[in-house]
Amino acid sequence: MTTDGNGNVWVANFSDQRVSAFCGTSPDTCPGSLSTGDPISPDAGYAFDGLVRNTGLIVDPSGNLWIANNWEEVPLQTNPGGHQIVAFVGLAAPVEVPPFSG
Repeated sequence: MTTDGNGNVWVANFSDQRVSAFCGTSPDTCPGSLSTGDPISPDAGYAFDGLVRNTGLIVDPSGNLWIANNWEEVPLQTNPGGHQIVAFVGLAAPVEVPPFSG
């Protein structure tokens, strides 16, 4: 689970092989007439054949959603998916990265 730059919550759905998004605590950043906790993603979430069992996700400063796609369902795969990272480009609100202080 992670949040984006608008405070919306992104959830990797391990068993259903999809990603879902929900409005965060600020109704001002929710699309349309949605409010806190309402789903932003489609009812079935965001999915495609290349997603398998997602174990983690994060949003980068460009608003790309990166997903750890690394759990095989069956010992012999007919789909080469799995064991990789998947990016949904520009799907989320960009996050602000604090300046490096070293």
